[in-house]
Amino acid sequence: MNWTDLIQHYGYFAVFAGSLFEGETVLMLGAYAVHQHLLNFWLLIAAAMLGGFIGDQFYYQVGRRYGQKVIQSKPELAKKLDKASQFIERFPVLTILLMRFAWGLRTVLPIAVGIKAYPIWKYIFINILACFIWAWAVVTVGLKVTHGLHIFWAKMLSFDDDIYTVIAVVACILFGRIIYMAVKKLRT
Repeated sequence: MNWTDLIQHYGYFAVFAGSLFEGETVLMLGAYAVHQHLLNFWLLIAAAMLGGFIGDQFYYQVGRRYGQKVIQSKPELAKKLDKASQFIERFPVLTILLMRFAWGLRTVLPIAVGIKAYPIWKYIFINILACFIWAWAVVTVGLKVTHGLHIFWAKMLSFDDDIYTVIAVVACILFGRIIYMAVKKLRT
């Protein structure tokens, strides 16, 4: 079984599982699979939305039910929660809409919203919209990025071997993630 078969058979599940937590990297790989006509654009978005939604709902419930205990046991989380709480109080809808894009706060924000006891039905409705916006934006950008990388690597490699192209795309995504984390560390 080669990588094409694996993505065709397990691609949506992999995106769903990755979206339960962070999801951008696996979603970018899913966008590459869409670019290669291995996955469907809208099914990929649906899998990412479902994973993101379930993950956010889980963290919301953790915050609502166990938030105070979690805060007391993790002082680092308490600092992040304090920053998030101020923003949540002033802009609750905007917080929920943008929390999927907040690297490093992805799990903290739904917990904070749960601790703040934001009404569950409002949270569910806004979170569905937020998950759609996130999935659509990442896949759309991912299609453009992977298309550009595919062209770039096709010119760099004199032969067309799919595994090297996949390795190159993954390496570029990981390199971007490392740079992001390094810049974030420098700011703190």
